[in-house]
Amino acid sequence: MFQEFDQIEQKIAEHQAKIEELQEQMAQAERKKDGVIAFDKALVNLAAEYQMDEEEFFVARGEAIVNWLVAQLDDEDAPEYVQTLKARVARSLKRNGEGPKRARKTGNGKPSEPKLEVGHYRNPYTGGTVEKKKRNPKQLNQWIEEHGLETVKEWKI
Repeated sequence: MFQEFDQIEQKIAEHQAKIEELQEQMAQAERKKDGVIAFDKALVNLAAEYQMDEEEFFVARGEAIVNWLVAQLDDEDAPEYVQTLKARVARSLKRNGEGPKRARKTGNGKPSEPKLEVGHYRNPYTGGTVEKKKRNPKQLNQWIEEHGLETVKEWKI
């Protein structure tokens, strides 16, 4: 009978130790959560101080963000949002790749588009990547208008 009592006390002690460990983990998680909130507030304040909006910040950090996300894509333990993003990009590429092909008339009076080599081009400001096959994709033409043909030629990867 006393042996049973001792076993129960031992289990209570084990559970109390586990509770203390979990409380410590919870405190660490709360501290990280507070850190994220403080970081976000500091970022908003810095952006306001330097007259930047969120889009400008992300454009400036775009390459680092893209590199981080690409590194996460092959990680089996990546956060769920990375897997969601991966699936969305795959669906978008599939949808854009399977769209109906429409023939364009060449005699419409528009000047011919600038010639670029076939290949992939990466915008260093946004991290966006475009593949050029026969004709320039719309995004590539927008980059040429915005940054100039010679600059976009340098973006070939």
